[in-house]
Amino acid sequence: MDPAFDKQPNQKKRITVCDTLLQKDQAQLEAHIKEKALLTYKQQAKTLQVEAVCSLVRGRNTFVLAGTGFGKSRIAEMYFRLFDKKKKPVVLVLNPLDALRDNQFKAKIARKIVAGFFNFVYLSPEVFLNNSLFKEVYYNPDFQHRLATIVIDEAQMIYTWGLVASGKAKKSSSHGRTKDVAVFRPSYGKLAAQLNATEGVPLLLLSATCRPIAVDSILKNLRITEDNITFVKAELTRPEIRILRLPMNHSLKSCHDLIPVIELQGTRSKNIAPTLIYSGQRNATFQVMKNVNKARGTPGAEYNPRSSMIRRYHANTGDYSKADAVEKFTSGKFPYIACTMALGLGQNWKQVRKVIHMGRADPSNICQMIGCCGRDGRPGLAILFMEKKRKNGKNCVDNFLNVKEQNNDNRMDALAITPVCLRIAFSLDNLCGHIPMSKDDLRYLHEEQREIEQGFPKCRCSNCDPEGAITLSQNICRLTNKNFSDVVNDKENLPRPTINPFVQKKTRQPCKPAPKELTSVLKEFSVHLVKAFEVFFWKKFPKSASFLPEDLFGLDRAHSIAQHVATIERPQDILKDLGGAPVHGQLDLIYECVVKFRQGDRFDQHLREESDRINKLNNEKNQKRVEANARARGKRDLANRETKDETMHRLAAEEKDRSEKRIAAEKKKEKTIEREKAAVKKKEDSKRKWENDRPILEGFKRQALEAAANREVVEQEALAGPSGNGRGRGRGRVKGRGGMVTSRRGRGKKK
Repeated sequence: MDPAFDKQPNQKKRITVCDTLLQKDQAQLEAHIKEKALLTYKQQAKTLQVEAVCSLVRGRNTFVLAGTGFGKSRIAEMYFRLFDKKKKPVVLVLNPLDALRDNQFKAKIARKIVAGFFNFVYLSPEVFLNNSLFKEVYYNPDFQHRLATIVIDEAQMIYTWGLVASGKAKKSSSHGRTKDVAVFRPSYGKLAAQLNATEGVPLLLLSATCRPIAVDSILKNLRITEDNITFVKAELTRPEIRILRLPMNHSLKSCHDLIPVIELQGTRSKNIAPTLIYSGQRNATFQVMKNVNKARGTPGAEYNPRSSMIRRYHANTGDYSKADAVEKFTSGKFPYIACTMALGLGQNWKQVRKVIHMGRADPSNICQMIGCCGRDGRPGLAILFMEKKRKNGKNCVDNFLNVKEQNNDNRMDALAITPVCLRIAFSLDNLCGHIPMSKDDLRYLHEEQREIEQGFPKCRCSNCDPEGAITLSQNICRLTNKNFSDVVNDKENLPRPTINPFVQKKTRQPCKPAPKELTSVLKEFSVHLVKAFEVFFWKKFPKSASFLPEDLFGLDRAHSIAQHVATIERPQDILKDLGGAPVHGQLDLIYECVVKFRQGDRFDQHLREESDRINKLNNEKNQKRVEANARARGKRDLANRETKDETMHRLAAEEKDRSEKRIAAEKKKEKTIEREKAAVKKKEDSKRKWENDRPILEGFKRQALEAAANREVVEQEALAGPSGNGRGRGRGRVKGRGGMVTSRRGRGKKK
């Protein structure tokens, strides 16, 4: 038989769950997973957790989109427990946790991994791609055989790094406002080649903040088609977190707005609720520490690396300081960490109760940060300090009237000024990458109705409950571990200060109002004052010729007095209008004229004219206000109508595009299956034909060999001659027909 058709040696199959589980239908499989989880964790597994595990059991790539604190990391554990422990299954977890970025990978650990000592292997993308020793482990046949699944935690980083690699992040202000997000994680954008080296190992992608554009980018980067992945979408809204958006009255660089929200000096550090204070820049973390210590009455303590109040954490912090800060904060040695986004990736702290964010930033990043609080199910508090204005940004709602599609910078500005519910705003940003600017937005109305149907508690963010938010914001400094939940839930009555500490005193002097136009009566009164002073002047100085009475008191000063003639109570009230020291007796003269004027009928006429003038001005203002409101309402209605129509068309087009893609994918899949079947059939036909033709070919081969052997025998006999020896005198002679002897040198002769 031809070696090409010999049977290949049996190859080692990839590890799978037992056949009994694979043969179960969906309902039976889900029931088994729930039972296993209940025995292991002593609590019921969530329905979507079970759904994700079932998808992995079927060998499908799975993308889990769920809010922070959902329990995404438990999915891999539940899947692992379905395997036979004797087979030593391995779950590989790629995690952006900063502590895993050390590129050192010891040979002793590598040997233990290959030998099956570890069931879960946690490592950073840098080690996964760049460490040569781990590559030897990864491509080892035994390791590949035992690999159950690969988990990619914080999958949105693949999209974020894509922005950096493509250069789009350089043009985005929102990206530059949050350091330590993706600039040090290029490996997240290069995972596809090495992940695709495993055949049949399902991927598990986890993310809490992934917009549709990010999901498409991630699938494209990993070379995964939509028909080859299962999406498990859980609830992204965290109703237990109360969101306060507070305007900043000081510069972002100074961080002075922090001081009023830091706990009172009499509160001991161990009684302060664990808090994370996020800043966009690494240098700002030191300024945060400085203001916290200033508020606590311990200036200069920011230089103490072992502070019992606050420490900092960012990408450039030393490795020892990072590990020490995480360990001490977890054990409750200090309540505050001033940090950047470097601390928000991969951490799962249950004790954090409060998160403060300084300045505008990408809503997806802010959602990731504030999701660090309240993970134990108790109420959490998110405080967002937002600049009132951003240079070259959009700083009022009217700036968004003509914005059809929000880019990253628009989303950042929209979150800072939107008047709608902040909880719904974050939810819609995760669902469709859009921050609503009006409560008439269709998507806002749908999400609001969905929350009502789901039975969510009433939102108490600073937009939904402004009065409660003011009271809470003024008393944040009184929070402790004991009263935190009651205060956040408005169950404890707190004193309401008469002065709002978040309102900055205006130092700019108000502009002087323009002088109002005088009535005809006041103009006559002004002329009367000038004439009265002129008579008084010539009586006082009958021989004076160096200056005239109008030089001391002219019509302009008379008009100034007439402006407030109704409020003059004594002669001294006129001094300011005279512009200097008066002539002896001048004050009494003018004051006497004022008193006589106010006692006469002309003053009553002036009051009537003034009243008519004020009413006319008010009517004109009201009319202008009504017209302006009508114009603004018309613009909003027109924009809303256009937005609704465009949204409906766009959603219909997207649905049609998805349907076409799905149909095309199914057709492509069918064609691929047909080609594979045709290839298998062609191979089988070729093999069958070869088997049928083989006896005939072998017969032809035997005949050819026999014919060749016969020809060789005849030639040997011919060369041998009559004596049977080919070397005799008969050389060159051959006996021909009819008894003739033929010579090769001459003619044949008769015997």
